[in-house]
Amino acid sequence: MKKLLLLTVIWLTGFSLTAQQKVKVLTYNIHHGENIKGVLDLQGIANVILATNPDLVALQEVDSATQRTKHTDQLKELASITGMYTYFAKAMDFDGGGYGTGILSRFPITEAVTVPLPSAKPGTEPRVAGVITVKLPGDSLLRFVSTHLDSEKHAGDRIAQAITLAEYFRETQTPVILAGDFNATPNAKEIQILKKIFTDATAQMGPTFPADSPRVKLDYIMYHPKHHWNVTGARVIEEAVASDHRPLLSDLELK
Repeated sequence: MKKLLLLTVIWLTGFSLTAQQKVKVLTYNIHHGENIKGVLDLQGIANVILATNPDLVALQEVDSATQRTKHTDQLKELASITGMYTYFAKAMDFDGGGYGTGILSRFPITEAVTVPLPSAKPGTEPRVAGVITVKLPGDSLLRFVSTHLDSEKHAGDRIAQAITLAEYFRETQTPVILAGDFNATPNAKEIQILKKIFTDATAQMGPTFPADSPRVKLDYIMYHPKHHWNVTGARVIEEAVASDHRPLLSDLELK
């Protein structure tokens, strides 16, 4: 009987630890809540999050109390609907409020920082990465990053931003997931720079932009270090109206 109880405890413990390390990640450029019909519809974004039920969400083009979005704190509104923790990484002051990237997390956030990304050209829209550390069930730590790289045709700033991110996380001992709109196709130099450190969990996924008829992949979910992770699934969500990008989802497992 004691042996049976011991085996049962071991089996249950193993099952619990395995389940605790599974992480579902969504990245979504939400176009400040404006859908492709030009209508503000933050509920449409919330519906995607509710339907996919992610643990971590990287959001780009998030407004915070701006006039164009009727002074709504968009991240706070999404948090109230989804019941998740939040972190807003402001890239710039805009239209009476703030504008940048956001994070939603089902896990408690233990640390958070906004990392400025370089821009060489005067007047270029500032770019940042929001970086949080979360505590997973079982007390493992995970760093999660939401970012939005430069959108100019010339790749100079994107390359510099990719180098900054790669260097920032090169020596980290904590597993990290990097997600966002990188404004670059998979063969671009800036993506190859990131892939010197990170592995693309969505490498086999098709185009994500524009939402109504996707032609190019601009959105990514990456992880580091490679040996800490398994990818158990990934897909582009077939949502063509809520934003000008399609959302991207990946199921990861921390070893």
